[in-house]
Amino acid sequence: MSDEGNEQWAALDDLLGLEALAEVSGGADGVGRLAFYGRCSTEDNQDPRTSHAWQLGEAARFVEPLGGQIVAEYFDIGQSRSLPWERRTQASLVLSALKDPNRGWDGLVVGEATRCWFGNQFSLTWPKFDRYGASLWIPSLGGRFDPENTVHDMAMTITGGLSKSERQHVQRRVRAAMAAQVLIDGKHQGGRAPFGYRVVDAGPHPNPRKAQEGYRLRVLEIDEVAAPVVERIFALFLEGMGHKAIAHLLNRERIPCPSAHTPSQNRHRTGDGWQSSTVRAILDNPRYTGFAIYGRWQKVEELLNPDDVAAGHVVRFRRSAQSKVVRSREPAHPAIVSIEDFTRVQLELRARAGASRAGRSSPNRTRVVAAPTYLFRGAIRHAECGRKMEGAKRSHATFYRCAARTLVPGARELLDHPPTVYLREDHLTTEVNRWIGGLFSPRNLESTVAALVGSQEGPDPAEVAEAAFRRRIGAAEAEMARLQRALEAGWDPEQLTSQYNAAVAEKRAAQAGMDAIEVTERLSANEVREMIAELGDMRKVLDRADRGDLADLYKALDLAITFDHREKVAEVSMNPTTHVVKVGVRGGT
Repeated sequence: MSDEGNEQWAALDDLLGLEALAEVSGGADGVGRLAFYGRCSTEDNQDPRTSHAWQLGEAARFVEPLGGQIVAEYFDIGQSRSLPWERRTQASLVLSALKDPNRGWDGLVVGEATRCWFGNQFSLTWPKFDRYGASLWIPSLGGRFDPENTVHDMAMTITGGLSKSERQHVQRRVRAAMAAQVLIDGKHQGGRAPFGYRVVDAGPHPNPRKAQEGYRLRVLEIDEVAAPVVERIFALFLEGMGHKAIAHLLNRERIPCPSAHTPSQNRHRTGDGWQSSTVRAILDNPRYTGFAIYGRWQKVEELLNPDDVAAGHVVRFRRSAQSKVVRSREPAHPAIVSIEDFTRVQLELRARAGASRAGRSSPNRTRVVAAPTYLFRGAIRHAECGRKMEGAKRSHATFYRCAARTLVPGARELLDHPPTVYLREDHLTTEVNRWIGGLFSPRNLESTVAALVGSQEGPDPAEVAEAAFRRRIGAAEAEMARLQRALEAGWDPEQLTSQYNAAVAEKRAAQAGMDAIEVTERLSANEVREMIAELGDMRKVLDRADRGDLADLYKALDLAITFDHREKVAEVSMNPTTHVVKVGVRGGT
């Protein structure tokens, strides 16, 4: 085409706001600046560095001949592909960067699509890229994703299904292999050693390839300090002691609990003493018999939010059915408890449990009682132990209590802690309402008014929304003007009608949204004073308020209360201000 023809087409493209589809080449005329995204999971022993290197290499080899340049990298390590992008660390940064017009890149390229998208994730992700004008370059498609290409759309749908199938296949294969290793060889499958054992090195890995890579075989051996404690727990239980009594005895004798004995493998626990649940878990663990066990617990994926399927799943652990538990054929490590004693303990546990909870419950319960409203839910702490006091509804009043029986057996706080500490709600409410009402008294009125007026500072949400609608209207009017110029230049009206109608519809929608904005009125100091005067005595208003409204008010004020049962004093503070008050509370402990 001649230079004159090129200039004419360039002028027409500029007039119509079109971009000519040029032949892709290297340099500035090519794909442009791109960000790279990849993902590496640790569930199938992938090496993050190797995985990152080959995925980035695949992406670079794909876009560089097209003129693309990778200027930013996002790589998730240890993130399951089943997690939606919003819940992956690096992928969420990609989505956040899309909203930044100065992000420094115009599109995203991936090394392998099946590692990035799972199930229907692509259909939930692509619209966000499209909304902010970012392109997606996918090697398996051979180029840029085109939403109008049905082959591309079908290919990405199939890719998500293949990714899901691959993950499920890997899970089944790994679980089957681990179960076979336990059944045949009694191999220790990793993880924390049970209390009473420790994990030790047993030489090179039996698999020659893994041995060359430096992997070592790990086995369980007796922990000389903890194993006698396990033996004693089983013996005490067979002598008739219960879980809580055993825990209390061990705490009284200052015997370290599992998380205190090996804090390095129990960083998620405080190590503050034995709990009855800890004793029960030891009595339930068949690995103390010397046999390897696999599959007692299984991972179950549950929806994070049943009302929002796109939010993805979370992993929960559930007890497996007995038919799925695998036990080694031969002893795999030294035994701490004999099989006979373990069997006796299991029978005793069942005998003490008695009938099931379902069997003990009455089948004729039909009365439904509404959940009580606690005005200070989660706001009161006991000064003695620092724990939150729980609400307790009684026929004549509502109380908040802190029971000593829920403390760790043998804990230091038990020495001076009463069996149960009670705080009556209405006694506290009276004083709190008096305090809040005092903020509106003539003595404190001016400081309260100043605080309320000052809380209105900052950008007005109505003004921000109006500005956004005005920008949309301006963009629509500019589009309409551009199309009008094209009509005057002789362009076929039939080809521009749909675009013009879309611009008109966008302008009308933005105008309707702007008309629906409710103007936020900023109150002056005098108007605030008038409103307070209309309410009258604020304390009486609070005393007559509905319990639900009062609970919402206390929550909005972010009340924090510390109750000292010895002095019968509650220290009350609220976050929006710096006010702190101590009020006397009637009633006993």
